[in-house]
Amino acid sequence: MKKGEEIVIDVTALSSEGKGISKTEEGFVIFSESTLPGDTARLRIMKRKKNYAEAVPLEIIKESEFRLKPECAAFGTCGGCKVQNYDYDKQIEFKTQSVADAFKRIGGFEDLTIPQTLKSGEVFFYRNKMEYSFSNDIWREKADMESTEKFGLGLHVPKFHSKIINIDACHLQSELSNAILVFTRDFFRKKDISIYSTKTHEGYLRFLIIRQSKNTNDVMVNLVTYDYNEDLINEYSGEIKARFPAVTTLVNSYSRKKAQIAFGESSDTLFGEGFIYEVLRNKEKEFKFKISPNSFFQTNTLQAEKLFSIAADFLDLKKDDNVLDLYCGAGSISIFISAQVNKVTGAELVADAIENAKENAELNNTANTEFILSDIKDFTETINSSDEYIHYNKVILDPPRSGLHPDICKILAESNFEKICYISCNPVTQARDLKMICEGGKYRIEKIQPVDMFPHTYHIENVVSLIKV
Repeated sequence: MKKGEEIVIDVTALSSEGKGISKTEEGFVIFSESTLPGDTARLRIMKRKKNYAEAVPLEIIKESEFRLKPECAAFGTCGGCKVQNYDYDKQIEFKTQSVADAFKRIGGFEDLTIPQTLKSGEVFFYRNKMEYSFSNDIWREKADMESTEKFGLGLHVPKFHSKIINIDACHLQSELSNAILVFTRDFFRKKDISIYSTKTHEGYLRFLIIRQSKNTNDVMVNLVTYDYNEDLINEYSGEIKARFPAVTTLVNSYSRKKAQIAFGESSDTLFGEGFIYEVLRNKEKEFKFKISPNSFFQTNTLQAEKLFSIAADFLDLKKDDNVLDLYCGAGSISIFISAQVNKVTGAELVADAIENAKENAELNNTANTEFILSDIKDFTETINSSDEYIHYNKVILDPPRSGLHPDICKILAESNFEKICYISCNPVTQARDLKMICEGGKYRIEKIQPVDMFPHTYHIENVVSLIKV
């Protein structure tokens, strides 16, 4: 099989990245974009490796019975909802299998039973935060090749990061969010306002970030610009306030960083408080969280309640427990479990997150929580040697996608916690880390529960508890 060759073949599975998987009679694996299990497709080989090939579909000869018409007009170009055209029950099966494959292939765990992924209560309009980018580099479909439009506000095209699709209706947030998006693009386009360029590092407009609370109905609009334009932003503010009374606060953030990251180094509040509140509820009580423009907060509020509740159940929390929350972020999990335990100490490297965590603890009168600014590797090195943490009997981890440093795995493998709960958005790195921790012989996997936080994508959250042997 060579590059450029065509083949007609059945698609039998999905990869962890949402690509179709086919196998030849000899067992050679082919990955193909935009195909689904049950499809029979004509593929063209684009890249040939020793053990696999990558292909593009030229024709879907026979469609899978589980293939659906996507809701979003941008599906297939925008990379946000990779499997929106796949039956949701089948998405759940795919995500469950992804976790099972990672734990067997990467972790070497042979005898685990992976329960079905917990479905999301909302499969559309579930996100509480969306980031849209301004760009002069517009993605054009063949039908639009004659267009001269050079003003874009929307979402990125996969593999063409500078290119933007001018989105009119995204199905991830809400109709209000879509209306704000379209208005904002029209407002600044009509005034011919400049867009920041990563080549010249000049231009005014950078990002539009919309946050919507699910349990309080607060709405924040955050316009990220390169610098300050008082007259322009005041006019925009007046229009937003008049047209969208549901918006509770408008913020103008400024970023002069060369990197295209939707993050403001400073900000001004045009109206409202400059932040919003969200509420999370567990079986004990409800907790209120202050969300500032740069705050991290789980993007699927209703599923976050389920995720945190599962973690609490897995830890089997008791009133005399002392818990360490590593990678605590803005303190969401620490505060969520605080009423069930004696004490929670959170550690996090990001200073803004620690400040948010302290504010949220004060907001909820959780006197039994404390938050420490520290590199997690440095912090864990004190766990087994310091008298300060000898009385902590349980630990919860929620690291970034890259997972844990090997030294942290080694420290945890030698620790004496009764239970360890590891939450991850990347089962591959999670399985790798848990293999290292369990190889020490002190811990074994007790429970696993995948949770679908991001319907129509290939992403999955997974909760695992380890128990001391």
